[in-house]
Amino acid sequence: TCGGMAIDVCGGDLVISNAAIRQEGTSQEYLPLPFPAVSDFGVTSALAAAARQTGQKVHIGVVQCKDSFYGQHRPEDSPVSYQLKNQWQAYIQGGCLASEMESAALFITAAARGIRAGCILHVIWNQEREAAGLPNTPVHDTSKAATAAVNAIKLLIKESEQL
Repeated sequence: TCGGMAIDVCGGDLVISNAAIRQEGTSQEYLPLPFPAVSDFGVTSALAAAARQTGQKVHIGVVQCKDSFYGQHRPEDSPVSYQLKNQWQAYIQGGCLASEMESAALFITAAARGIRAGCILHVIWNQEREAAGLPNTPVHDTSKAATAAVNAIKLLIKESEQL
């Protein structure tokens, strides 16, 4: 699920992460911080193909992965609020699509273990749209993202059987 992101991402949209900003701690226990947190291209391609079949709007790109939910949603409560706010604005300007809390650890652990990983997110709402006074209807039905994930796995299985 996503809470803050690029302004054109709406509730109900699907976000497929091809890379994650490593603003969390778990991934640093597996590989040094300069090592990029990226998804497997094949898994990402399968997720994209399956997501497009759901009829939902699909976005593919970089997401922010962080440890602190409230650091994003209530940064003013933090002694480092200026840093959190400035970083978030820089990420948005760089094209960051969403903020979540798992993808970087998944991508880095997969790389360290020699396995494939991908990430599909269902957007519930978008704090940037809300801040801009734009329509921001929450969408809690995550079935399209789940369906896309299952169908992507089926595509990957079929692909592996043809090798």
